[in-house]
Formats: sequence, structure tokens, C-alpha cells
Amino acid sequence: MNKLLTLNILILLLVSCVNKEKSESEFYAENKTSFFDLRNSDWTKNTWIRKPENLRTIHESFKKFGYDKLENLIFKSDNEFLIQDIYIKRNFENLMDSLQLTYNKPEIQTKYYAEFWNRRKAEKNDSIVYEILKELNSVKLDKKRLNYEKQFVNDTLVDLLKIEFDNDNLNSEKANSDFDILKKYGFHQSAYNLLFERAEYSELNLDREKLKKELTKTKEFKQPWLIDNEN
Repeated sequence: MNKLLTLNILILLLVSCVNKEKSESEFYAENKTSFFDLRNSDWTKNTWIRKPENLRTIHESFKKFGYDKLENLIFKSDNEFLIQDIYIKRNFENLMDSLQLTYNKPEIQTKYYAEFWNRRKAEKNDSIVYEILKELNSVKLDKKRLNYEKQFVNDTLVDLLKIEFDNDNLNSEKANSDFDILKKYGFHQSAYNLLFERAEYSELNLDREKLKKELTKTKEFKQPWLIDNEN
């Protein structure tokens, strides 16, 4: 009986702690861009990225930022790779070559490639996918040579990529600039995370409490672009 009573008290204490933590949490406004679900959704079900014009925007924006800086987004081994929680049991480079080679050539398509291109044609994005594959395959060893087409670039996306992935020379000056950019675009929850929830910024000398006062609070949590990477 005493053990049961002790257990109940512990549970009540834990619940109280959770509720207290939840009630004291600070939530901030977060703008939702057209491409926002690329961060917080299942890519296999994402309809936005399947539209040809959006695929071009992503491609040209990645080119402006630099595909070479995004290499670590794909985890490769000899016969498999992982990208955004999508696991494919094939060699990445061989797959890219074979997809380009089999486009509009049903006579040499195996079941896998036939199904891939049939899905792209059903989505009406096969030609832009082929164009992207062809361009990436042409500069495999030096993706810095890719020239972007300015009219298709989404500069907001490029700036977000710079904040998240261009951190080789991160210092307090760049951190303050990153904060200002996030605030300008309305990504206030992301800006809060930069101050308090991002490991790469944690050791930098920032006036965190002063900067936090510049952010707009809300009563409801919204998924941020710049996620908490300390938990």
C-alpha cells in the first residue's frame, strides 16, 4: 500500500512538473512560406515539391547556395543511401546515371525505372526531373560549376540554407546577422531557437535576453524552420 501511495505521489509530481514546464514555455510567431513543408513533412506525400515550377525553384535555389554544401544531407554507402528519412537500397551515383539513361526509353527500363518514370509522367514533372538529373550528372565532380538562373531562385530559401548549412566560420557577428534575417522574414520561433536551442550558436557571445525582446510572442506553438537541435 505504501509503495502504491509513493508511486502515485511520484506520478503527480511528474505531471505537475510537465504542466509547469508547458505553461512556462514561450512561443513565437513563425511565418509559413510556400516551401515550408519541406522541413516539417513527409517528402513522399508532399504535393508542393512535385509541381514542375517548384522543382525548378528548389533546384535553382540549391545551385545558388551551392549543391556541394548540401552533400551531407545525403548519407551514402556503397549500395544504399538515406535522404530526409527516405531509404533507398541502391548506389546513389549509379541510380542517378540509370535514371537519366532510361528516360523515355521503355525498351531498356527495368520494373524499378519504368515505375519511377511512369510516376513522374503522371505527376507531369518528368521533363524537369530529367533536366535536373542531366545537369547534376554533368558536374558530378565539381558542383560549384553549376550556374543558376536568377529568375527562378527563391532568395528566402537561399538565406535559410546559408543560416543552417554555411557555418564553417560562424562567429557572433554572423550569428547576429542570422538572427536579424530570421526576424526580418517573420521566423521568430526560429530566431528564438537560434538564441537558445541551437548547439552551434550556444557558445557564442550574444545578448540573448535583449534580442529575445525583439521577437513577437504567440499563445500557440508553430513548427519552426530552424528546429531545436539540442534535445
